[in-house]
Amino acid sequence: MATGRLEQQGKDSAPVAFADGVRSGVPLSRSVLDAIPRTRLFALLDQQPALTVLQAPRGFGTRSLVASWLHRGGASGRDVTWVDATAAAEHSTADAAERCGEQIRNLSDLGARLLVVAGVPSAWAAMVLEAVRDILERCPSANAVVTLHGTIKPSHAAAVRDIDCRWIGAEQLCFTVADTVELCRAKDLSLGEEKCADLRNALSGVPPLVATAVSMLRIAPVAPVDADRRLVPPVDRVVDDYVQQRLAGLDDAAREGALGVAVLRHCTVVEASETTGLESCEELLERLDSVGLMFGRFDGVHRSWVWPAAVRDRILDLARRERPDSIDHALVRLAEENLAAANYADAAAYAVDGSEWDTAVHLIDEHWSDLVAQDFEMLVHLLRVIPDEIADRRPGIAAGRALFLNTLAGHPMLHVDIPTDPDELAVVGAGPDAAEILHVGLVQAIALRMAGSLREAGDRAATLIPLVDAMQAHQPHNVTAQLPTIRLQWAIGMQLAGDLHTATSEFELSYRDALKAGFDFVVLNAAGSIASNWAILGDPMRADEWITAESRVDTSVGYWDDMIRVGGRVARTLVALDRIDHDQAKATLDLLGVPPAGEELWGLVAYAHTQHALSTGDAYTGVAWLHRIIDGHRGLHQPGALSDVLLTATEIDLHLALGNGNRARTLAESDTTGHPLIMVATARVELLTGHPDEARAALSRITWPSCGWPRAHLEALLIEAAATLYTDSDNATRAWVRAVTLAETFGNRRVFATVPTRARDELAAATGIAVPDGIPDSVFPDMVVEIALTPRELAVLVQLDRGVERKDLADTLFVSYNTIKTQLRSIYSKLAVHSISEALVRARELGLLK
Repeated sequence: MATGRLEQQGKDSAPVAFADGVRSGVPLSRSVLDAIPRTRLFALLDQQPALTVLQAPRGFGTRSLVASWLHRGGASGRDVTWVDATAAAEHSTADAAERCGEQIRNLSDLGARLLVVAGVPSAWAAMVLEAVRDILERCPSANAVVTLHGTIKPSHAAAVRDIDCRWIGAEQLCFTVADTVELCRAKDLSLGEEKCADLRNALSGVPPLVATAVSMLRIAPVAPVDADRRLVPPVDRVVDDYVQQRLAGLDDAAREGALGVAVLRHCTVVEASETTGLESCEELLERLDSVGLMFGRFDGVHRSWVWPAAVRDRILDLARRERPDSIDHALVRLAEENLAAANYADAAAYAVDGSEWDTAVHLIDEHWSDLVAQDFEMLVHLLRVIPDEIADRRPGIAAGRALFLNTLAGHPMLHVDIPTDPDELAVVGAGPDAAEILHVGLVQAIALRMAGSLREAGDRAATLIPLVDAMQAHQPHNVTAQLPTIRLQWAIGMQLAGDLHTATSEFELSYRDALKAGFDFVVLNAAGSIASNWAILGDPMRADEWITAESRVDTSVGYWDDMIRVGGRVARTLVALDRIDHDQAKATLDLLGVPPAGEELWGLVAYAHTQHALSTGDAYTGVAWLHRIIDGHRGLHQPGALSDVLLTATEIDLHLALGNGNRARTLAESDTTGHPLIMVATARVELLTGHPDEARAALSRITWPSCGWPRAHLEALLIEAAATLYTDSDNATRAWVRAVTLAETFGNRRVFATVPTRARDELAAATGIAVPDGIPDSVFPDMVVEIALTPRELAVLVQLDRGVERKDLADTLFVSYNTIKTQLRSIYSKLAVHSISEALVRARELGLLK
């Protein structure tokens, strides 16, 4: 097939590009042209182990997937030989299978070709895979891809166990949210990402279900699920047709077996046999797998099967109608068995399936920390399906629904008055209303946090500490299991509000409780958060201790993994910067990336990025990045919050590094918090613009070192030393010696790059105490120019900015026309511009005009 380019028709169609190389027999049908790019699966195919096997029921699009991958540039530069077993498989006989195997073995020397064998039925799999293995052993430079219809059996893996093989099963082939978004776009269906996610999740991403539902929704454009998260009628009919069609293809025995297995959310052969009473269910499960009702899993040793949720729900409804008593009894038994085995997510799910609401809410209430850690998505599903009248009687369930289902707006708990007096809360903590008050307070604290009222959220959380202390003393069974997660939530609120020391104390309590209970997601979150607090405060050595504690939990916690590692990654970045290891800092920043709109710790991530920009001499990028990220998180960027303090101090420093003294001063003067970090930045403005006495005056507003911010204290000592270098040598020496000693104690090398290089060299020479080796030049210039306009000159600019014509300025300001001319000449000279328009632009850049 010649190298070329074929454009699909349609306004939004993506081009299909033929890669270099001869592509013998690779289909180019309408289904291939219309196939959406599956980026995640293309990446797996691009890895090209010796053999890749894609296993899925018919209708999952494996043949079109491989063909579209090749036509979009997969296996670029390689020749391809395509063997299509689809037609031959219609005559599913032993002779046909042998002929297919012989056809593969008789291929001439493949060299470095890619061999694709598509549409192999499960019954042929072992024979075809053995033939593929033989040719790969004969041609070591070749690779192969096999698409297999049906289930994976141990014999299939045994046929290729001696070669490098990747198995891609039906679950991996299911659509992701991104795939669903792309499919809707390609079909001109405007759902939006959130509704696409609803559609994908409701249908478990099963390709034929999602594709058919998208086609249906084009005809009847509605949201795929209603307010109660139930499938809307058009999508519901798609699921019903899918299930009925596949059940109709089963014989009576297999259909009965499917109804019996439907009580199990997932199972092995043994579990299915025990539940249905059938001697062996292996053939039954394989049959359900091959028709697309269940998904088979094989880890090389064990086999198991799982239902797509929507499919199971439909078959379970059928089973309940045909045999209601036995189904409900089996579901209750499964709930009890899983509870005894501490499988709380499955236990609660089976209780919900059997409408055993009391059991379900008890399990969720007692073990919600386990559920959050084990299967958060299952917990969310359970909270959605519990009837309102059941949930409203259990404060813990109501709190969970309010927090995890985004139902905080207008929630009744927000209007409940709870005690705030510590003594009163201590009394409540011993009484029967303690759990309810605790959950109400927790919901209110998080609601305030989500609304951006960070200080109020932190204060509300702090008031509940005496309540928890009393509950631990008098009724620990009502709080112990939930306490690690509760303390974690409180601490996050305190951290965001800027109360880092109290937050660290709560994080430590949460860490210890979670470590004892085995809640890895809380352990990781708490340890990383403590590390970030110490790194921000300016104690890299303490941060290191908690980075090490976080690294001891060497596991993924699924849904929460990236989210809970943000704090630890911020800590690693700041510690690396303090040690002037810019490469390590950059590597960790790449993991952090740009914080999404919903990331609560966005301010910490922004601080890490902008501090890296400042430290590496890229202040301009730092300012641009800072403004961009603040604009994306305005609702959470509250005055006095941690993000406000960190980013205000950083922006002042970035402008100083750029030599923009006016902008830095404007920011410094706008601060009303008096925070140590901002006071240090303000003092630096005065120092670098030639006002050392004012720098010392700014520093005198903070009590050092009891302010609790080692980073600010250390930088303040260095500014003090530089400010008194020429006027009070004894004070300068004393401040320099203390700074050097503290820097060594904390392991902070970067701090010496915040002192003007000339002042640093002169201090080292005067005291005989040099800075450590390898410290780069200061990130700040020795002096920063600050342009000062007189009040009258500023008044001229203000009037011009308001639109007053030049000829009218004299009358507006009650001065002569010659005076205006003189003032304009002075303004042009100071701003280094030549016109009014240039003057106004420059004045805004400098912060002279609001």
